[in-house]
Amino acid sequence: MHDCEGFTSDMSDDLEKQLREALRHVDPPPGFAVRVSARTQSEQRHRWLPAGYRWVPATLAASVLLSLLVAYGWQQRRERQQGLAARQQLIEALRLTGEKLDLAYRGVQDASKPTVPRDTGDT
Repeated sequence: MHDCEGFTSDMSDDLEKQLREALRHVDPPPGFAVRVSARTQSEQRHRWLPAGYRWVPATLAASVLLSLLVAYGWQQRRERQQGLAARQQLIEALRLTGEKLDLAYRGVQDASKPTVPRDTGDT
């Protein structure tokens, strides 16, 4: 078990050494700052949207998002209203079915009662 601990310790020391080497301070080459500055100025001149209109894409994106949210809300409201209407129809259908079953039950009960002849009193 001690061999594994020594191996792990050596591995972490080696990793630490590699990290120190990879992250050591390196001076930039001569003219680096000038080249970066020139490139950023060049990129600023070639932007597709002038500085005065940079708010347009954000406004368009916000408008599209708002439109989608409103449409989603309307759809949810319409589906809820349709669900409530379907519920009312179901309740009405169940009520009518109950009435018809009750009527049929009473008809079967009346038909199954034995008919007793009336006593006319002639005997």
